[in-house]
Amino acid sequence: MTSGACACNYISYTTTTTPTRLVNCHCNTCRKQAGAPYQTWAHFSTDDIEWQIKPTERRASSTATRSFCPRCGSTVSMALDRIPGLIGLAAGTLNEGDAPIPRPSHHIFLAEKAAWFEVPEDGAQKWDLWSEW
Repeated sequence: MTSGACACNYISYTTTTTPTRLVNCHCNTCRKQAGAPYQTWAHFSTDDIEWQIKPTERRASSTATRSFCPRCGSTVSMALDRIPGLIGLAAGTLNEGDAPIPRPSHHIFLAEKAAWFEVPEDGAQKWDLWSEW
C-alpha cells in the first residue's frame, strides 16, 4: 500500500498497490503547473485509489483533467482521456517509505522541454511526444 497527501495534508489518499510506473512529463502544461522542468507522474489504476478528501478537478485541456488542493494549490493528479481507468498522481505527493517506488521509466514530450534543461542519462526511455507504454 502507498499513501500520499498535498503540501498542507488537506487532500490525502491511500492506494492498494504501488505505482505501475513513474513518468517524467516535459509538456508545457506540466512544466508550468510543476514550476519545474518536468512533472513526475506515478501511475495507478483509478480503482486502486481511495481519497480521504477528493481534490478539486479542472479540465486542463481537450485531453486531460487535472486536480489540485483548493487550500494549498498543490498539483495532485491528472487523468488522460486516452487511457481510461488510469490516473497519474503527482509523485511528489507520495509518502516515502510506505512501499518501494519505481524509478521513472520514461521522459515524454521532450519536443516541448525547457531549452535550458538537459535531460539526464538516467536509463529512462525518451519520447518526443506520447510514449508507447
